[in-house]
Amino acid sequence: MIWSIPSEERKAWDRRVPHYLRLRDHFASLIERGALLAGGKLPPERELGDHFQTTRVTVRQALMQLEAEGLVFRENRRGWFVSPPRIQYDPTADVSFTESVLAQGRRPGTTVLSKERISASAWESQHLGVVAGEAIFLVRRLRSVDGRAVLLEHLHINAKRCPGLLDLALDGSLTKLMSEHYGIFEHRPYINMRPTALAESHAEALGVTTGTPSLYLSRTNHDQFGNVVEFDQEFWRHDALEICVNAHRHGPAQRDEGTNEASRDG
Repeated sequence: MIWSIPSEERKAWDRRVPHYLRLRDHFASLIERGALLAGGKLPPERELGDHFQTTRVTVRQALMQLEAEGLVFRENRRGWFVSPPRIQYDPTADVSFTESVLAQGRRPGTTVLSKERISASAWESQHLGVVAGEAIFLVRRLRSVDGRAVLLEHLHINAKRCPGLLDLALDGSLTKLMSEHYGIFEHRPYINMRPTALAESHAEALGVTTGTPSLYLSRTNHDQFGNVVEFDQEFWRHDALEICVNAHRHGPAQRDEGTNEASRDG
């Protein structure tokens, strides 16, 4: 049986290592060698506990460790699944989500959850460079890869720059839409990232449990003249992506030989 742990492996266990970590290693090995396929559903916790002759608490500890490492994930009321391969993501690249996912041979998807015209809060005015109370657009979108929700977006957009935006189809690349309809060519000079946990509303949108690890990313998009057009918040599933930054594209600073000589002389 696929779940069975060979007797010789059990005999080699160091009894000082917690049992849940041994289970973690066993599951990780099955996943890494392809015995458990991506997207496959795991048996219920109680069934696994009975099979391994351990408690459900120990099984859950092992699964939560695997979840923290991005090897498995939970879906509300559906159980545990083996995580699909991560997508590679370069937040500094001026490439849309759709283009990036397609380039990796995966299937992107976008669902517009809501779109509305609101008055800018003090916090939004600070990030968009507008006056508090001024009209802005707020668009919430759910992005998916191969049918699996991986990213929740909150897009705060300067309404003055994009009149009629909410009447357009917003389930594609906004970067492309901005250039084609408004002559705005966006670039992303300011990006912040930090690990966090999903709040209830964000977790519900992504179909996971509250408190699931997440990567929070915020970015300010400017037009070709340096004016702020958009402030984005992204809530990523931690097991869905691998951050890859192309250091060669940014390149090392070119040496100023005159400056170097002056420094040596000084």
